[in-house]
Amino acid sequence: MMDFLAHIKKDLSGQSIAVQTVSQHCLNTAKYAAQALKPVHLSAAGYLAGLVHDAGKCTATFQNYMINQIGQKGSVNHTFAGVRLLLERYFSTDAGDFSGVVSELLALASGGHHGLFDCVDERQKNGFQYRLAKEDICYEEAEENFFRFCAGQEELDQRFRVALEELTPALEHICSMTGDEASDERYEQETAFFSGLLSRLLLSAVIEGDRRDTAEFVNGTQFPAPPRGEALERLWSDLLTKTEEKLNALPSKTPVDQARRKISNQCRQAAEQPGGVFRLHVPTGGGKTLSSLRFALAHARRHRKQRIIFTSPLLSILEQNAAVIRGCIQNDSLILEHHSNLVRTEENSQQLDEQELLTETWESPIIITTLVQLLNTLFSGKTTAIRRFHALCGSVIVIDEVQTVPGKMLSLFSLAVNFLSEICGATIVLCSATQPCTEQIEHPIHSPIPEIVPHDPVIWEVFRRTDIQSIGSMPLEQVSEFALKTLGSADSLLIVCNKKSQAEHLYSLLKGGDFALFSLSAAMCVAHRREALDKLLSALEQRGQKTICVSTQVIEAGVDISFACVIRLSAGMDSVIQAAGRCNRSGEAGPGVLAPVYLVQCQNESLAKLPDIQRGQGATQELITEFSVHPERYHNTLDSDEAVGHYYRALYRREPRGHHDYSLKDRPSLFSLLSLNGYCTQDQPYFFRQAFRLAGSLFQVFDENTTDVVVPYGQGEQLIQELCGEQAGRDPGYLRSLLEAAKPYTVSLYQYQIDRLNAEHGLIPLQGGALGLNGHYHAETGFSMGESDLEFLWR
Repeated sequence: MMDFLAHIKKDLSGQSIAVQTVSQHCLNTAKYAAQALKPVHLSAAGYLAGLVHDAGKCTATFQNYMINQIGQKGSVNHTFAGVRLLLERYFSTDAGDFSGVVSELLALASGGHHGLFDCVDERQKNGFQYRLAKEDICYEEAEENFFRFCAGQEELDQRFRVALEELTPALEHICSMTGDEASDERYEQETAFFSGLLSRLLLSAVIEGDRRDTAEFVNGTQFPAPPRGEALERLWSDLLTKTEEKLNALPSKTPVDQARRKISNQCRQAAEQPGGVFRLHVPTGGGKTLSSLRFALAHARRHRKQRIIFTSPLLSILEQNAAVIRGCIQNDSLILEHHSNLVRTEENSQQLDEQELLTETWESPIIITTLVQLLNTLFSGKTTAIRRFHALCGSVIVIDEVQTVPGKMLSLFSLAVNFLSEICGATIVLCSATQPCTEQIEHPIHSPIPEIVPHDPVIWEVFRRTDIQSIGSMPLEQVSEFALKTLGSADSLLIVCNKKSQAEHLYSLLKGGDFALFSLSAAMCVAHRREALDKLLSALEQRGQKTICVSTQVIEAGVDISFACVIRLSAGMDSVIQAAGRCNRSGEAGPGVLAPVYLVQCQNESLAKLPDIQRGQGATQELITEFSVHPERYHNTLDSDEAVGHYYRALYRREPRGHHDYSLKDRPSLFSLLSLNGYCTQDQPYFFRQAFRLAGSLFQVFDENTTDVVVPYGQGEQLIQELCGEQAGRDPGYLRSLLEAAKPYTVSLYQYQIDRLNAEHGLIPLQGGALGLNGHYHAETGFSMGESDLEFLWR
């Protein structure tokens, strides 16, 4: 045998039409992994981990499995060999430098390219020792053939020495990242956590190199190279010029216009500062999207950043922000909008699921995505999410409505922000009108965090347009009566509920009135919500047209819409203030007039499954009680900085000990699993002890995993049919275009909903592993489990 095969390309009849050798694949993977880590000067480490990742394929057993189909899919081990090669050759506990830690880092990156593994699992089993002692993997044969066909021993040793030189400064920096005031335990915890993120970064590069080279071999085409160097600098400069031309053309006559321009100019000036973590704390309606875009473009040009990433907590905000950004950039080829996971992949530690070749990568200069996708990139165990991690390096990351990061993961988020800014060279902008007090938690973002726009009471007063009033408690039925009474003196009304069931019930109670009635919720696909918002905006513009919108929280943060009055069912003060931002947004009530925002405690509200909202309500009530006694302490308004600060302190007091560490029932916290690992109770010979696989499988941004499903709304019905067709099954390019087109026609469903729909034949399997909804979609309110009178696509 002249060489060993890594991949075989077959035609539709199953005949082999092209082969790729292990040496070709490993060298290509190494090259792409090195390229991915170039922004953080870890190319040699990425190259070495990529080079050895498929060493285990250099055996007769694996060749028989692949060529002659001997053995079940994924049954032949090929990922252990690279781990063993690196540890046997380079691991040492008494080297006097970081060589032992570096060998473990490289082993984790090489051995995890088809799925994370636990360094120490729940049963105290050591993942490194298990891979070193595993029999029947033909390791000696794999090692000999790897040195013969892929890389010689001297080359490997030299590459390890260079990788050690590269990683040593990063490891030294990690050791200094926890402040002097920290306890020994906190220092050890955070050092281990940061080191785990470093291993994830290296693994990300290996997965990127492996999947990219595999996709190029399978498809027979090269991925287009993103702009780099001088070309990227010119791009940022051109885009900044376009954006500033657009900003200069905006009116500047009113005090609001002038305040927005001042905020924008301050963002432009702040962009010259060195990278790090910044706060963009501006009032609702202050032009945050355009100002943050201007900062990001100017900062990217000044400091040669690789890409700009915008995240939004809700699709409704993402859609709006994306429209603003696209209007400035005027070139959709530069933008990737990533907010859904239509392609479902299956993790296998020894086998690539070819569906992974259809998943999104973040290689575009500008990424517009959701907070969920960002958090999954940081912590999810899925290789499709891990793959994106390297794209955060050398980037500007704008996190809109940062207060929506779930409280249970504030420690993970804050430490990840520290790692991204200090190790990955990223600049992070935390945007919100209600900035959370991260300095109050045990594992905070490193302070001080500079304000891009220093607080100016004059500017904030310009944007003060509402008066938040607590009006006590009432049952949901009485809320509808109060809404009708309120509409008597207001042309338009927004009602924001905590639960979809509340919104549906209020909508049904209000139907049939002499006014335009709208519904908005996450049960509606993006295209449906977009059309509903367009109709709602049109109704709001018609004089004499009374309008009510009943919505869940999808409307309350960042959606550019304005009502004469708002009713908000009691929630956290951050949510209340965001809902108030949809009221009298442009001062249409008149100069100096404050429009009412009514805060209602809903009687008999069942929030047992929504403890975060419960705690938020309690903290809000504490603030209201204190405000009623000493309003002057809060400048006589519930949305002042002092009021928001009081609210967050009250909220954090209500949260159980360890809550911010992502506590788990009957397990160590997720923070523990990703740092010192509470399951590790015995002395271990290795530095890394984290339960990476377990933590990745347990991580969920929200309480239940969801699946994106294409719905039969508008063009979605035709796309479902096309995704069932033969062409989608045989043409990867066509399939990818259909999946891209289907994104606006998806809703996210919980697993219990998926199970019930499967039992009722309510789901249609589509090409690429996607799913289509068969019925169960209402023209007014979107997805409904109870909807059964719609015509099904297939019976």
